[in-house]
Amino acid sequence: MPSKRRTLISAILAAVAIIAAGAAVYYRVTFPYGQSHCCIIGMSGALEQYAQENGGRYPAGGATPEASLSLLYRSNFVDAYTLRGMTIPESTVRKILESGGFLTPESSGWQYVPGLTRADDPGLALLWCKMPLGHNGQRTKDQGRQVVFIGRGIEWISGDKWPAFLSEQKALLEHRGSGAVSGLPLVTGSIELPDGIRLSRFDGPCTIREETKGPDSSGHGTSSGDGCDLLWYQPPIQDGTVTRTLSFSNLVSDPVTIVFSKGIPNVTNFVYRMRSMP
Repeated sequence: MPSKRRTLISAILAAVAIIAAGAAVYYRVTFPYGQSHCCIIGMSGALEQYAQENGGRYPAGGATPEASLSLLYRSNFVDAYTLRGMTIPESTVRKILESGGFLTPESSGWQYVPGLTRADDPGLALLWCKMPLGHNGQRTKDQGRQVVFIGRGIEWISGDKWPAFLSEQKALLEHRGSGAVSGLPLVTGSIELPDGIRLSRFDGPCTIREETKGPDSSGHGTSSGDGCDLLWYQPPIQDGTVTRTLSFSNLVSDPVTIVFSKGIPNVTNFVYRMRSMP
């Protein structure tokens, strides 16, 4: 009887070992660089914060794209863990950044395109993972990955469309206009308070209501948050009118209407004139 018991225990232990080995292999295959959450959403937000603080320009000027991306850390917009991407150990990146150095192609898992501005074509991509990995570092089934676009947020590009995506990016970069390179906005806004004081920006909670009317479509929407963007880098509509109303605290603006023809506005600056709410 003891012999049978030992045989059963041995069989159970062997089965457990096989299952554990299988789980380890599955983990290594599924997460080739380990499981992580170096969120591309965080990178997208950091890039936009940097552009907002630097005249519409995304990080640039480094010896490599990765060196330029290091400016996000120096500006305190993102931490070393997120900046490493999903393929580089955090300790490697933290050591470089905390010593005042810049990342290199070998020390960042993010593919970054430096030198772009908010005035660039929204079809241009800013950032993506160098390897086809998912949100938590897992190998993607179709070799696709997430991509950060200018003014369009994050989109998924499947593996079968990846070569075409890279070709399109190359063509768009080769045909950048002078306006995109300069980074200047199409339209500049300001806020006039009831006492006549003018502000170039407002960082508190505010709401913008927008109505668009074009030859083929029309629409309306509302956006709220901390701070309102008074600069228009891209035309909200190619042909037609855009009417916006700003409100914050107990104030609401007179409606501001801008006419666009082939993407060109009829004015280059506007003023939100604030009034007390009824």
